[in-house]
Amino acid sequence: MNRQKRNKLLLYLGISGLLSGSIFVVEWIGSRESGSLALLADAGHIAADIFAHAISFIAILLSAKKPTKEYPFGYYRFEVIAALFNGLLLILISVFILKESYIRYLDSIPIETHSMLNYSLVGLFLNLASAVLLYKVSEQNINVRSTYLHVLSDLLGTVAVVLGALIIQYTSYEWIDIALSVLLGIFILKVSFGIVKESVQILLEKEPHEFEKSHALKHILHLSGIVKVPEFLIRKLTSGIFSVEMIALVKKEANRDSLLLECHKILKGEFHVPYVKVEFLDESQWHAYQTIKAPEREWELEELTHSHGHDEGSHHHHHHHH
Repeated sequence: MNRQKRNKLLLYLGISGLLSGSIFVVEWIGSRESGSLALLADAGHIAADIFAHAISFIAILLSAKKPTKEYPFGYYRFEVIAALFNGLLLILISVFILKESYIRYLDSIPIETHSMLNYSLVGLFLNLASAVLLYKVSEQNINVRSTYLHVLSDLLGTVAVVLGALIIQYTSYEWIDIALSVLLGIFILKVSFGIVKESVQILLEKEPHEFEKSHALKHILHLSGIVKVPEFLIRKLTSGIFSVEMIALVKKEANRDSLLLECHKILKGEFHVPYVKVEFLDESQWHAYQTIKAPEREWELEELTHSHGHDEGSHHHHHHHH
């Protein structure tokens, strides 16, 4: 991410965060004055929003740090961890709202609908401004997108509260306030599950569906000298940033140095992959490569170490340090 793009994200997030803070204050006061649980539920969701903005802001600053010896892939994954934290926070908020709805159902409290309507209208206006602001930059970054989803779900929640206040005002059906808070809780739960799922998939290094794998392979297999690509591993570091590791089978007479440069040109130049690792093997090397296995379980490793350490018939590795 270039500096200009990063500064734009930070500016939009900063303004949106201040708007969220204002909505929280308005809706919290409104819920106290009106006795509306739906308004309180919306305020609780906004509280998670403020955390979301703060985390996203810090994540963007950290992700801008250059890769180091200890962190060769940079700090991109911090954005994913931030999105995961946001999602988990939303799940807690939704559980709290549903619990409060049940308590309110058992013990009814009268609602001041005029006050509920006025405060929810102010919240709606501020929410709309925040959502429009983040919509422009939400597609550029998973972390900002998770914050945008917070704001968007808040906007829909506030619309529901406004409609609820109007219905209660004209019908006196105060149970609508409880029903709205339950619907808000379920909606928040659904949105947060999506954020958590995507974040966990990235951290578990699931193959990303949005990377044009078949298109990239078509380009690589078109290169003269490459027979096939038996291994092509893609990792998603964060939204829009990937790493690729590949093994290609080549003809014995192929110019490997030239092919190496061509593969890097394709993956880095055309597919914008910053981290690329390419290995070339011929058919006989590939068969030999497939027989080499690293121990995957702890007991296998212990067994290997144990058999490696016998004096009789054991072989020793000598490492020369210059």
